[in-house]
Amino acid sequence: IDIGPGYGESTLAISKNDSSKIVIACEKFIDGINKIAEISCFYSLNNIAIFHGNVHQLLDEYCPHNSISEIWILFPDPWPKKRHFKRRLINVNFFNKILDFLKKDAIIHIASDSKSYIANILFCIHQVKNQFKWINQNKNEWDYLNVSLPQTKYFQKALKNGLNPIYLKLLKY
Repeated sequence: IDIGPGYGESTLAISKNDSSKIVIACEKFIDGINKIAEISCFYSLNNIAIFHGNVHQLLDEYCPHNSISEIWILFPDPWPKKRHFKRRLINVNFFNKILDFLKKDAIIHIASDSKSYIANILFCIHQVKNQFKWINQNKNEWDYLNVSLPQTKYFQKALKNGLNPIYLKLLKY
């Protein structure tokens, strides 16, 4: 599942990287959905499915337990104002929710250029360390520039603003 892929750069990269995977692009904005559909048709990609809505709805209503092998969350909305932190997608409740849907040894890919959000995510990872292992703890491995990852619009925006995005890779036990 590619959560919040925007205009689909990440969905396209994931899909092209492994055509045997079915990639579900979970996007709630119609402009993004249209772009992902356009890209899928242009490249004749048959392994992309699009879900128009919230990832919580996708999980609650459509995903069987123990069915997801990877989740991609690249540059989620950081909701930078403190009063909006409760709107952030990635928190302990989110990790606990996805636990039932992930297969054993499933991978979660997370990237952000928001220092406060990364700090919050690392705090959450510490709280769920019995269920998830942080794989790429070496600094060279969590520097987005050093890893072969999709070059999304928000990645480019981060670089333009002089920010160095952080990439976190987790494994479900």
